Amino acid sequence: MSRANDREIISYQYNSDKNLSDRQALHRGFSTNEYGWENWVFEKYTFKPGDRIIEFGCGNGTTWKSNKNRIPEDIKVTLTDLSEGMLSIAKDNLSGIEQIIDYSIMDIQRIKYEDSSFDKAIANHMLYHIQNRDLAISEIARILKPDGIFYATTNSVYNMRGLKALVRDFDSRLDNASFSVANEFGLEDGVDQLTKHFKSVERLVYDDSLHITEAKPLADYILSLKGHVNIEDIMTESRIKDFHEYLSEIIIREGSINIPKRSGMFIAKKPKKLA
Repeated sequence: MSRANDREIISYQYNSDKNLSDRQALHRGFSTNEYGWENWVFEKYTFKPGDRIIEFGCGNGTTWKSNKNRIPEDIKVTLTDLSEGMLSIAKDNLSGIEQIIDYSIMDIQRIKYEDSSFDKAIANHMLYHIQNRDLAISEIARILKPDGIFYATTNSVYNMRGLKALVRDFDSRLDNASFSVANEFGLEDGVDQLTKHFKSVERLVYDDSLHITEAKPLADYILSLKGHVNIEDIMTESRIKDFHEYLSEIIIREGSINIPKRSGMFIAKKPKKLA
């Protein structure tokens, strides 16, 4: 077990959407790709009339909210999350979207639906949090119809690599250098994990980077990683103030803080059915 899929840490991280929202805010405010991650992800979905769709780890529902006017009228969507608090926030954020017919607390490792129940399944930036990922992916293959499609997004091991050096230079005791969700399920090894249960897997990469001109959103991003990183042991109130000043000085001196990003999506087709 790693800090990426420790159940206690995950529960702490996602009992509400505060940590997730702080991370989303940095990307939304300072990403250089103006098209936008949520738009890019949604355009890759190929929904057909009458499709039944299920998403696991739906979080606060930002992809659906950002594309609410693009959701086809004749599909039925089920959103699930392991966190009751997160699911409640998603339900509030997506109120009025009639295509979303159900919100359900569910563990992707133990899906309650019958075989071949869905046309499409989605797991965005969450498979790396799963302890038994092979079981989870096999469950996805089981509930998909023979022509069903699974969409899964994740990061590369090279995603935001400069951020770790930035934090280390501030305080070498912060051990974020050893934390990487992409080591569990990333762009580099996702195909191998998915092809055990799908006959066809395509990898798509989203080109982007961060051009950060304000200290607070970046500081909030780092602080949102508590649990995954030993922030609570080191970042006292005075130390947080020092961190803000440290980031501000870099931005004033260099004009911005630039961090490379590398994320993408796997599109898995033709689920392998167990005999």
